[in-house]
Amino acid sequence: MSVQAWRMPTRTQAAGFWLRTRLLALLRSARNWHSPRARRWLADEALATAPIRAQLRTSLWADSSPEEFVLTAGKVHNLRIAAKAFHGLVVPAGERLSFWRQLGRPTTAHGYVRGREVRAGCVVPTLAGGICQISNALATCAVRAGFELVERHAHSVRVESTAEEGDGIDATVFWNYVDLQIRAPVAWRLELKLTSDELVLTIRAQEVACRHLGTDCALPPRTSRVTGNVQVARSCMSCEEVRCFRHHPSLRGSQARSAWLLDGWTQEFHDWLSTQDGAADRLIPVATRQLPGWFLRRRLVGDGKEWSSLVSGVNAHVTRFGWVSLRRAWWLRRHARDAGRRQASVLDGQRWLAEAYARRLRPEHTHLVIDQGLLPYLQQLGVLGGRTYDVLAHALPMDEIQRRLDQAGGSRVMGKHGDAALKDFRTATDLIRDEMEAMQGARKVMTAHAGVAGYWRQRGGVDVRQLPWAMPAPAVSHMPRAMGAMPLVVFPASALARKGAYELAEALRGLSCRLRVLGSVSADTALWQGVAVEYGNYTDDWLAKADAVVLPAHVEHAPRALLTALAAGIPVIATPACGLPDMAGVQLVPAGEVGALRAALQTLLDRASEESD
Repeated sequence: MSVQAWRMPTRTQAAGFWLRTRLLALLRSARNWHSPRARRWLADEALATAPIRAQLRTSLWADSSPEEFVLTAGKVHNLRIAAKAFHGLVVPAGERLSFWRQLGRPTTAHGYVRGREVRAGCVVPTLAGGICQISNALATCAVRAGFELVERHAHSVRVESTAEEGDGIDATVFWNYVDLQIRAPVAWRLELKLTSDELVLTIRAQEVACRHLGTDCALPPRTSRVTGNVQVARSCMSCEEVRCFRHHPSLRGSQARSAWLLDGWTQEFHDWLSTQDGAADRLIPVATRQLPGWFLRRRLVGDGKEWSSLVSGVNAHVTRFGWVSLRRAWWLRRHARDAGRRQASVLDGQRWLAEAYARRLRPEHTHLVIDQGLLPYLQQLGVLGGRTYDVLAHALPMDEIQRRLDQAGGSRVMGKHGDAALKDFRTATDLIRDEMEAMQGARKVMTAHAGVAGYWRQRGGVDVRQLPWAMPAPAVSHMPRAMGAMPLVVFPASALARKGAYELAEALRGLSCRLRVLGSVSADTALWQGVAVEYGNYTDDWLAKADAVVLPAHVEHAPRALLTALAAGIPVIATPACGLPDMAGVQLVPAGEVGALRAALQTLLDRASEESD
C-alpha cells in the first residue's frame, strides 16, 4: 500500500468499530444459543497413530526487527496459550470444529497479552493478537486434507512478513462473529505444537476425506481480498506517524531476555552459570532469611544462600519463591519415611515450583536455563514453545531410571523387600513422555554426571557439555587402623535396593571386614545377615578410619560422598551409574555384578591389610 493511499485512523472510527463489533458479537452469541451447530471437542489419544493427511510449519519469529519484537513476542506468547486448546483434539465425522468454541474468549485472566492484529490497514497492538496464525494454518491444512471450510474470512490486508506461500489460506478470526469452522466426512485429529522457531500443525485421519468431497477439495477463493494490487499493512511499531492516536513509543523498549529457572544448588552448575551472561533474570526457590528459623530450613532444596554470588550486584531481576519452598519442605518431611510415596513427594514439589515459575515468565523471555526436575512440568504447561532453552541435567531421564530398576529387580540377590523398594520411582506415563520430548528439544544439556552425559551422547540429537566435578577440600586425615582391627568399608547411602545394598551384602559375606552404613536402616531385617554391620551418619568421622568407600548403585545422581572420599585419598569402588569418570582412586564395577564387586573388595582389603602390617 502506498503512503498516499493510507489514511490515518481516528478515534471516532475506533469508537464506531468498537460499537459495531460488540453488536455483531452479541448477535453471534444469540445465534449460537438458539442454533448450536458446533461444540468444544476434547483431547483424546484416538487417531494418535493415524496417517498424517496434512501438515504445515510456519515461522514464529518471521519479523525479527527490534521495532516489532514486543508485538512478535506477545504473539508467540498468545500462541502458546491458544495451542493448548487445540492440541490432541479429535473431531467426529460430520461434526464441526469452531475456532472460537474450541478456544474460548481470550482475556487477560487467561494469560493473553498484547500481540499483532491487522485492523483498518494497520498492524496494531491488541489483546490476544497473533492467534490468527493458528487459524491460517488450520484452514490451509484442512483444505489440503480435503475438508470443508464452512466459514472463513480473510484479512483486510496482507502482513508482508507472515504471508503464506503457495496455496496458503488466509483465515482471520475476531471474537466471536468472525469465526473459522471446519467439517469433514471422516473423524480426524488435530495436533498443534510450538518448537523454538516454528508452529507445527498436523491433521491425522484414518480415511482420506477427498474421496467423499470430490471437487470440494479445490482451494476456496479468497472472498475478502482487495482486488488489484495486494495491500500491505503498516505497523504501529515501525510507522513514524506520531499524530496517530495508536502511537505507543513506550512499547519499543522491550528486548529479548533470558531467565534462569533454578532449583537444587550444585557447585558444578554454579560455576557454569557464573560464566554466562549477567543480564539473565534469576528465579530461585528460596532465600533462607525469608523463612522462620525452625527445622524446615534444613530440609529446603536449593537454599538461596548458595546462589548469592549469582544474584547480587547484577543487572537482573531476582525472584525468590519462599512459600513454595516452605510448602515443598513440609511435604518432603511428611513423606520422608514413606517408601511408596517418597519419590512422588519429590515430584510434587518440582511441579509446584514449575507452576510458580511459569506464572513469572514474560513474553520477552525468549531463552531459558532450566533445572531438569522442572522440565516435564514446564513442557506440560506449554511454556517452552517458541523459546530456546538449556537444561541443567543432574539425572537420567525417568524412563531410563525405571528401565534400570526393572532390570535390577530381576537379580537373584534381590529379595522381596528389595524388589518392592524399586517400585518407588514409578511415575505417570505422560510425565515420562513430556520429559523426554522436552530434553530432545533442548539447545544444550549441561551435566557433570558421566553416565548422564554418555546416555544423551549415545541417543544423539542433543548438544551435551560435560562439566568437571567440583572436588571438595580434604576434610579429614586418614587415621591408622588399630592393631588387630578389621578393615572398615563405608557404604555412603541408605540401605536401599537401588543403592546396591543387596549386592553389597552378598559380596561382603565371608570377607573379613566391618561395614558402616551412613544412611537409614533397611526395613529388611535379613539384609545384613553374616555381615559385621554398624551405623553412622555423615556428620561423624566416617572417613577417618575408612579403608574403602563402596557404592554399587543402580541409580545414583549425586555422588558427593564419593568425591569427598577421593579428596581424602580413600579408594572408591562404584558403578558407572554413580557418574564418576575413569580417574585415579576409582574402580568401576558393573551394576548388579556381585562377583566383580566381591573381587574388587577383596583386592582393596588385601591391600589395606598389607599397608597396616
